[in-house]
Amino acid sequence: MKKILFLFLTAILLVGCQNDNKTSIQGTVMDPAFEGKMVFLKDTASVNLDSAIIRNGNFSIKTNSDSSSVRILMLDERIDSKNDTEVAILLESGTIRVAFDTIAIVTGTPVNQTYTDYRLKIRDISDKMRALSVQYNEAASQGAMNDSLDAQINQAYDALASERLQLSFDFVKNNISNSLGRYIFATKGQMFDSEQQKQLLALTDDVFKKQASVQKMIRRLENEERVSIGKKFVEFTLKDPSGNDVSLSDYAGKGKYVLIDFWASWCPPCREEMPNVVKAYAKYKNKGFEIVGVSLDKDHDAWVKGIKDLNITWPQMSDVKFWDSQVVDLYAIDGIPHTVLLDKDGIIIAKDLRGDELDRKLSELLQ
Repeated sequence: MKKILFLFLTAILLVGCQNDNKTSIQGTVMDPAFEGKMVFLKDTASVNLDSAIIRNGNFSIKTNSDSSSVRILMLDERIDSKNDTEVAILLESGTIRVAFDTIAIVTGTPVNQTYTDYRLKIRDISDKMRALSVQYNEAASQGAMNDSLDAQINQAYDALASERLQLSFDFVKNNISNSLGRYIFATKGQMFDSEQQKQLLALTDDVFKKQASVQKMIRRLENEERVSIGKKFVEFTLKDPSGNDVSLSDYAGKGKYVLIDFWASWCPPCREEMPNVVKAYAKYKNKGFEIVGVSLDKDHDAWVKGIKDLNITWPQMSDVKFWDSQVVDLYAIDGIPHTVLLDKDGIIIAKDLRGDELDRKLSELLQ
C-alpha cells in the first residue's frame, strides 16, 4: 500500500513538473493581410514543429519548453508585408506574448524581454543611421556638401555603428549561457571583429563549437592568424587571363615589395580606388615594387574588360568564382578592395593601404 501511494504521489509530482515546463505563446498580428492564415513555429533548421490559424488578429500555440530551445515564429512568407514576419524566441516556461507589428515585440519571460529591449535599441540606432545617410545624399545631390559636413556626418555615422556593435556584443556575451544568445552568435557572429569573436568563443563549450557555422568562424580566425602582420605570405595558385597557372610565389619573396590587390570589376569601391593603385605602380614599379592583382570576378570577360578599362598593367590572377574563391577564406577577406603588402622576403608588413596612405608607405620603403 505504501509503495502504491509512493508511486501515485511520484506521478503527481512528475505531472506537476511537466506542466511547469509548458510554454504558452499568445500572439497578435496587426497586418490584416494575415487574417485566416497560418503562423508557424519552426526549429532553427526551418522544420515546422507546430502551427496555428490567425483569427481576429490573434493566435495561440502551446508547446513544451523542457529544453529551453530557440524557435522561430514565422507568419505566412507568401504574403508581402511591411511589418516583421518572423522572430526568434526562447521557449522559456510560462506565457510568451508576441505582437507582430512594424517590429515583432516579444514579452512575458525574462530572456525574451531582454532580447526585445535589445532589438528595439538596435532599431532606433539603425533609424538614426538611415537618417544620416539620407542627409548625406541630399546634401551631395543639392551641392551643399563640404569637407566639414562630410566629416561631421561620417563621424556621427561611425559613432552609431560602434554603439550598435557594442550593444550586440554585450547582448550575446550576457546571454551566451542560454540558447538564444548562442543562436545569435552562431548565426550572426560575423558582425563582430576577430577579438570579439575570440572572447565569445572562449565562453562556449565544445558542443557549441562543433556547429558548422561556428566551425567556419573558427577556421576563419585561424586563417586570419596565418595572414596577420609579421607572418609569411600563404601560397595559392590561380589562372591568369590567358588561362595559364600562376602562383603568388612567382612574385612574392623574390626581392621586391609586393602588393597583393584583391579586387573585382563589379566592385565600385575597387574601381574608385584603382587610379590610386595605377599611380603608385607607375611611380614605384622601377624601384623594387610589384603588384599582383587577385580578382573575385565571376565572369571572365568582365574581368578582362575591367583590366583594360582601368589601365591595369600588372600581373593578374583569378579562379572566377566570386566569393567562393579559395582566396577569400585563405586570406580571411571580409570585403574588397583589400590589399596585403609584403616585404622583399614575402613577410606581411601592412594591410588595406589606400590612396595617400599607400603612397606614403611606398615612399618610406623605396625612396
